[in-house]
Order: sequence, then C-alpha cells, then structure tokens
Amino acid sequence: MAAPSSWYGNYYRARRVPSLPRRCVVPDGIELSVDYARVDDQSTCRAFIRDSAEQGRGNVGEDEYEGTFASRRLEFVLGAGQIFAARDVRSQQVKAFVVVSPSLYARAVDCCLTSLYVFLERQFQADAVVYQHLMRLAVEFSQALCLGYTNALIQVSSSEPELLRLLRQDGFLRVGTIERCVKVAGMGLRDSVLLARCLTTASRPRRSATEINELLDKIFPENESLELYRTSVLPTADFLPTEYTFSCGVKVVCRNMRRDNNEDSVVYEIWKAAAEKGQGYGVDEAPTLTFFRMAVLLDHYCVVFEEVGTGKIVGLTLIAASHYTRTSETRSGDSNLFVVDEFRDRKIGSEGSVIELALMKQLGFTRSVNDALASNLQMAAIYQQPLDDSGERSWRPVGVVPHGCFVKGYGWDDQLIMMYNLDNCLEFTQLAERSLKRESGHEPGVLSKL
Repeated sequence: MAAPSSWYGNYYRARRVPSLPRRCVVPDGIELSVDYARVDDQSTCRAFIRDSAEQGRGNVGEDEYEGTFASRRLEFVLGAGQIFAARDVRSQQVKAFVVVSPSLYARAVDCCLTSLYVFLERQFQADAVVYQHLMRLAVEFSQALCLGYTNALIQVSSSEPELLRLLRQDGFLRVGTIERCVKVAGMGLRDSVLLARCLTTASRPRRSATEINELLDKIFPENESLELYRTSVLPTADFLPTEYTFSCGVKVVCRNMRRDNNEDSVVYEIWKAAAEKGQGYGVDEAPTLTFFRMAVLLDHYCVVFEEVGTGKIVGLTLIAASHYTRTSETRSGDSNLFVVDEFRDRKIGSEGSVIELALMKQLGFTRSVNDALASNLQMAAIYQQPLDDSGERSWRPVGVVPHGCFVKGYGWDDQLIMMYNLDNCLEFTQLAERSLKRESGHEPGVLSKL
C-alpha cells in the first residue's frame, strides 16, 4: 500500500503478522487466501470503499470518507494501518481487505486501542457472515502484531442488524450508540453503534517519550512541516473579536489565535501544562509543538480569551468537526477547553463550556459530540449541570471509549462520549451581548439564559 502518511510510520509497519497467508472458507464454498496487500492493491481497496458507499452496504457511509476532513481519516486508516488482501484462491482476484489500525478515537499517539475495518467487493457487501469471518481474522491479526493493543473498537451502522448480531455473538460488546451519525445510501441518516472487544488482559507498558518523539520526527520533519503550516490557512471565526464578561467579573476579548509572535507556541504550552498536571488531557495527545500545529491547529478553530486591560490569556477553546461521527450532514462538533492556572477556581471553566457551545452554534454546528476523560471530575460536574431553565441535565451520555488515553498520575483512562443538541442554544454574539448587559446589571446570569 501507499507509504505511511500517519504519525506512526515505520514503527507500526515493522511489526508483522506471522504465519501468512491464512486460508478461510466463506459462504458458497469460496476459499480465500489472506496475506499482506501488495502496493498495486491500493486502487482496488479505494474502489471497494467507494462502491460500498454508493451501494449503501458493507458498513461504509455514503460520505464517510469524502471531503477534506473525512479523506484525512481514510489516509490515516490506510497510512497507519496494516492492510491485508483476501484473494479468491482459484481466480486470485481480491475479494476483500482487512485493516488493523491505531484507533482514530484514541487520545494518545502511543495508543493501546485499535480500530478494525473490513472493506468488501460488491459480491460480498450484503453478506454479514463474510464480514464476520474476516473480522475474526482482524481480531487475530491485531493480537499477533505485538503492538500493545489491549482493546479493539469498531462502529457499525444500525442499518446492519444481522452484522451487529453476529459481531456481538463473537464477543464484541456494545459500548455506545451515536444517533444519526452515519449516512447510508438509499436510507438516509442512521445511528452508529460502537462495539468494543478486549484483546488481552495483560498490562500495557508505556513507550518512552524519546521513542515517540523519534517516530514523530520521521513523519513530521520539522522544516517541511513548518513550511506547510506557515503556508496553510487556519480556520477562523469571522464574527470575532467580541468582548465577553464572565460572571466572576473577568472581562475578556474572545478572538482568533494570532499566528504572529508565536502565539501558537503559547497556546501549545497551555495545552502541555494541563497534560503534565493530569488536568483532563493525556500525556501524549500532542507530544510536540510540530505535531500540535499539524494535527490540531490546521483543523481547529482556536479561540483565545484575552483579559481586557492586561492582555493575559485567561483560557482558550479549540473547536473542530467531531471525529466520532461518520457524516458531515449532521454538522457535529467537538471542543477542547483550557483555563490557565491563574484564573482557575472562578467558575470560568463551567461558563467557558457554555461559550464553546455558543461558538459552535454560530460556526454552523448543530450539535456537540464530545468526550471527557473518566478521571476528569471537573468536566464530569459540568456535564451534570443544567444549561437551560428546565433544570434537567442537557448533556446526554452516548458511549465510552475504553483505555483511549494515558493520563499522568492516573494511567490508562476511558473517554466518556457526550452529546448536546444546539437547537435552542444562543449564538455567541448574542451570548456576549447578554454578558455585557449583565455586567451593567440589566441581565441575569448567562447560564440561566442559554
């Protein structure tokens, strides 16, 4: 297949499954030989994916891998993954591909979570039993690779009930359901069911920071990456800057991050400080500034909260399309909120989460599909609080990603997936206007007016 375009590069390519090729017999008596894919199989694999999307079968969404953001997902899967081709023993024609990849959902470069994929030729796209047989091989391969994978995670469309039944029969457990998050050709929006399977109960050792950084340097060479970053257009909100006054009295200007004066380095240090203290972020979500620029800032709106008068950064948020959804049609977003130490313990975090939702609404998102680490008690409290006048909790839990992130002082942590519909949410400029009126004594608190 194509040269790795991911963070993992040669390290993940160097581990190979022994005792290949493997033989398996699928329905109708067809015998398949499964071995590593050849370089010239790449176009065939992509053709299977496109055809599955168009046919609405084979567990591939209609626009799951279309568009800039979604196509990067596919490049990650094929670039980082170990790819196997299943050939008809008689005709030698490729009938399917099996992919074992570091999970897109893991918040760690050095992850212990794998995502497994099966891409089928049209003859087999509607056959859940063939998918089941090949997924069994994917599980075996992920265990044989010795890459430290402890859990496997897959998403299956609710339009594939027989496939869901068979996979659960094989030991996959449902760990979540994200509503209307995959668009199936001829059927429209369907739910996506998250299935997880434990691969081993053995402890997972951490790789050293030196080894991780060496890997990243090979994939993101500093000079080339810096040139690409400097010549790329970063996402920005055209309705900013706007002033906002927090309930505690801190007045800020909410603005787009400035790339001049190395403000991206300042933003990265805020992220890094939170990770080093175990405050809601993993130790290797963004191990280097180069990685942060390429993997985070190129895809995210970065909104900085700058204190009026002092110019100090109070906090910031990073907003992007949610990687938990498999279609752009629902316009689902996610976010990362940071408050610097000097301004903590003033309830700026809880109010900042409201600002994030209002920013998302004005940026065109219709809902937030976000996650929080199970160890992050402050974020858990925010998710529990009501955000409207009903007094009911507005965030809904929809799933969990097992062992997706490594947190300092805690260890491997689960990611709790939460959803919030933005239908009744104010846009940010409206929210900001109300905060300024509140400052003058003419409006009640922002939280009660969301």
